[in-house]
Amino acid sequence: MPTPGFVTVSPELIADLQTVVGADQVITEGNKLETLSKDFYWYSPILRDRIGDRNASVAVKVSDLEQLRRVVAITAAARVPITPRGAATGNYGQCVPLYGGVVIDLSAFDGILSIEDGVVTAEPGARLVDIENQARPLGWELRCYPSTWIKSTVAGFLGGGSGGIGSISWGGLREPGTIKRFKIMTVEETPRIITLEEADCLKVFHAYGTNGIIIETQLRLAPAYPWLQMVIASEDWDPLLDFAAEISADANVRKRLVTVLENPLGSFFKPIKKFYPEDHHLIFFEIDESAADAIAARAGALGLKVPHRIPYHYPRKAPMLSDYTWNHTTLWALKADPSWTYLQSGFGDNYREQFQLLHQQFPGEIMFHLEFTRGNPKMGVKNTIACGGIPVVKFSTEERLKEIINYCTEIGVGTANPHTCYIEEGGRDQGYDIQLELKTEADPYNLLNPGKMKQAPAPPFAVPGSMPQFLFT
Repeated sequence: MPTPGFVTVSPELIADLQTVVGADQVITEGNKLETLSKDFYWYSPILRDRIGDRNASVAVKVSDLEQLRRVVAITAAARVPITPRGAATGNYGQCVPLYGGVVIDLSAFDGILSIEDGVVTAEPGARLVDIENQARPLGWELRCYPSTWIKSTVAGFLGGGSGGIGSISWGGLREPGTIKRFKIMTVEETPRIITLEEADCLKVFHAYGTNGIIIETQLRLAPAYPWLQMVIASEDWDPLLDFAAEISADANVRKRLVTVLENPLGSFFKPIKKFYPEDHHLIFFEIDESAADAIAARAGALGLKVPHRIPYHYPRKAPMLSDYTWNHTTLWALKADPSWTYLQSGFGDNYREQFQLLHQQFPGEIMFHLEFTRGNPKMGVKNTIACGGIPVVKFSTEERLKEIINYCTEIGVGTANPHTCYIEEGGRDQGYDIQLELKTEADPYNLLNPGKMKQAPAPPFAVPGSMPQFLFT
């Protein structure tokens, strides 16, 4: 049974869409429609319960700008809601249509238009792996990318992500200078193109596609280095954590990844368990190959083990330690035990004390997965190394999860709440006023991914009780 406020698409509108993209590119039923209506929202048991039954009425696959323009014009004229979609590797229900309507799949609109002078210009569906592989022979690489980089599209990452591998050196995506330009399409009977440059790009960044459909991006790249992957292991937590913090803060060591994994998280990674001893805490490094011997020697001098090294190789291929970091750590935990879920945390300078307090308060309910980064918006930290992470948390009830989040706040741990599909409830300071201002201009009928931006006016098809409610509001 459709959820309240569900908007169906008429046969006449479906026929018009088929005229634009072809009948085989318009999906109206079955498992394929279900798949195109979902992302990785199921990482959260709360989102799984609240939005797991939400689907589009129809999905449309577009492959170029003209197709997109015509599809948007048709749907805007009919006042049908639109949810843009890339590879759907996000975790917060960013591309789950709350009101039905049309999902527009942009993954085939995927050209890499140029890589020049350290800047990549790409269409929305361009995959991050392709950008990385085309940039590297030219001496460049992505400043940061998610653990889902093999599948993720550039517009999807910029519209719903925040940081990833590389953030130890370059910070998150919202750091000034990383996003150079957006071009977005408005949702009107005659769609327009709006260009946003530099700081104005924050109006679109991490807005879940609610205030303009990204049709082109420009990202600044980083100089490419030969990254060697290294595992450090220890039965003792404190010296391992100290070493991770030491290398993270060492400006003389080029690095792309510093991940710390509390035992038994490493036991969940079945394909790479042979790389390290059982029942050990772990560090996963990506460091400049020229520094590898020195890092291994420093670790050995402290009594830490160096059980495995993976030399630099291009093109990059499995095994990749980064495939078990960032949000993939949670995925592997869920594979081992579906009762695990996660938080997104920013710790203070007293993070060792905070870890101890959380273990004491919630014994057996939290395993620490840490990511060291340059800056941490959750803690208001800029330009210095910060300890953040994605702790794996045992889920029992919503009330218990809220208790954990509230205790984190009490002891000074910042939380970006991953258990809501609403932008404003995620706990990030994104400048919501400027995002709403752009939505007013680019989406005058409030048709774009409606419901995800709570401060926006209710769309005309909204009915009482149509929007999910969350315990954490």
